Amino acid sequence: MCGICISLSFRKRSDDERQDDVFSLNLLDRIKRRGPNHTETLLSSFSDVLDLHFISSVLQLRGSSRSLQPITDSSGNILLWNGEIFDETLVEGCHSDTKFLSEKLFTCTESSDVLSTIESIKGPFAFAFYQSNGLLWFGRDVFGRRSLLWRVDSAGLYLCSVSDASNEWKEVSARGIYCLDLKQTSLEKSFIIYLYPWSSTPSGSCLSQNLVEEASTHVKLTVKSEKSIKNPIFAILNKSLPSDELLKVFKFSEEISNSKSMNSDYIFKILLELSEMNEPLLEFEEVLSNAVRKRVQNHQHICKKCYTSVNGIQQDWTCDHTSVGVLFSGGLDSIVIACLADRHLKDHEPIDLLNVAFASNMNLRKSTAADRHSVYETPDRVTGRNGIMALRKICPNRTWNFVEVNITEEDLINERRDTISHLLRPSCTVLDDSIGCALWFASRGKGILALDKGYESYSSPVRVLLVGMGADEQLGGYSRHRAKFNSFGWPGLIEELTLELDRISSRNLGRDDRIIADNGVESRYPFLDEVVVSFLNSLPVWLKMNLNYPRGIGEKLLLRLLAYKLGLHDAAALPKRAIQFGSRIARIENSKEKGSDVCERLKNL
Repeated sequence: MCGICISLSFRKRSDDERQDDVFSLNLLDRIKRRGPNHTETLLSSFSDVLDLHFISSVLQLRGSSRSLQPITDSSGNILLWNGEIFDETLVEGCHSDTKFLSEKLFTCTESSDVLSTIESIKGPFAFAFYQSNGLLWFGRDVFGRRSLLWRVDSAGLYLCSVSDASNEWKEVSARGIYCLDLKQTSLEKSFIIYLYPWSSTPSGSCLSQNLVEEASTHVKLTVKSEKSIKNPIFAILNKSLPSDELLKVFKFSEEISNSKSMNSDYIFKILLELSEMNEPLLEFEEVLSNAVRKRVQNHQHICKKCYTSVNGIQQDWTCDHTSVGVLFSGGLDSIVIACLADRHLKDHEPIDLLNVAFASNMNLRKSTAADRHSVYETPDRVTGRNGIMALRKICPNRTWNFVEVNITEEDLINERRDTISHLLRPSCTVLDDSIGCALWFASRGKGILALDKGYESYSSPVRVLLVGMGADEQLGGYSRHRAKFNSFGWPGLIEELTLELDRISSRNLGRDDRIIADNGVESRYPFLDEVVVSFLNSLPVWLKMNLNYPRGIGEKLLLRLLAYKLGLHDAAALPKRAIQFGSRIARIENSKEKGSDVCERLKNL
């Protein structure tokens, strides 16, 4: 993982003046926090008209030696790479994907070569690649799992993983790869940019023809639809409708599920006996487990503290501390990921389960020292504690660290003002604020561990954090999915799923990356693995969810059956609870706010 910062400015002033003006100290500090292991600056120019300024910071996770960035060659090519290549046919887990990609890109002579290289990548990324022939390529993966922002004015164009105080920053769209032509830009004094769109959306739908919203008075954007990039999601969303005969297969279970006398245990057992579910469930377990494996094995297995002590130099180090964590509510998504992670890490490697809870000043004042911990008994804390007991029973050889991250209202106000509000930009809604704050405190990992002798302060040293985003969008986990189904049946549900999948990149993953990476931690999303998404796309919708069944059963049905099969019986029946409610951060704020409202707390900072 790394931080990326680039400016292309028309030459008017001295380098020193330009540097102080373009990159504030606060912005540089945010870039360094994303990549605490190395930061470097590179200056260049083009045709004595454009000044180029590249800054990159690195969180070193792969390779036997430091992969310093920006990475260059003798021809003047420059790469800034913030991503992971998880395709092990291209890059083995122990090798540097930055080195592999730079070697590929630096040999490209034609635009088609660059596009072919980028479309071969499976994994999250945001990148910028400057070719010495005067082309600057930049973009994000099809899901937008890594942040990249841009700002354009009459003086220059700026790309960055995070923003400064300006309100002009926008997210670079994840609808394709961009190419800025410096030669044409220097002649026309306007930024000439070409967009090479993905061949289709994640659902397999045709891209909208309205792809030029990024254009401004200083940018001329041309969409190269005839040279699209192959979508890495190789299966289109299955939109077939269930026949009456097929629905009858599930009817018996449906009748049982609607009976108050039957519990979820019995229902899941009946569903697991259906032959129609056997093969999809086994294949889902295989592809999801493999996605988790790639994300927990493809790094150096060294924690923050030990990396600092060895200074990133490969040697026969021994680190028995935690290097992998899970954003953990104890809910369905996070507990399945944690259980699968246990399969693919050595027994001596602990796993941190990061569980965040918030308490208002009023509740803290009411509490005594003896019952202070009870103030943080939020819904997610309760399910998290139940989840850790289940994991210790199912996976007894693993050391599971249940990290209770307890945040006071005062902590929240201070960190929102000083740090989180700046990372959220350009995201600005009440929902952005609540989720962003919860994710920042959770990924920071400062909390307590409950031990036999009492509580002990703990600061998680993980550098890789598994996150469950993507499950609800693909498996019908939101209440709006059930509302659509109740109103419009299976066609309405499929329409909503299509919309949900295709707008993931524009909703929240860039925001989440800015928030989590600020703590020197890389987020990894098993549910958004290209093979997992392709597999789920290929399944008919009724094998993934059946909203004829009640809440806690019908939504995310396939994942619930997997959880039950893994022995996570209680978690299999847990209804969805959003992090802002499960952690109770929403209770601290104005109860009359809507999630889609512009957040006044952010505006007033």
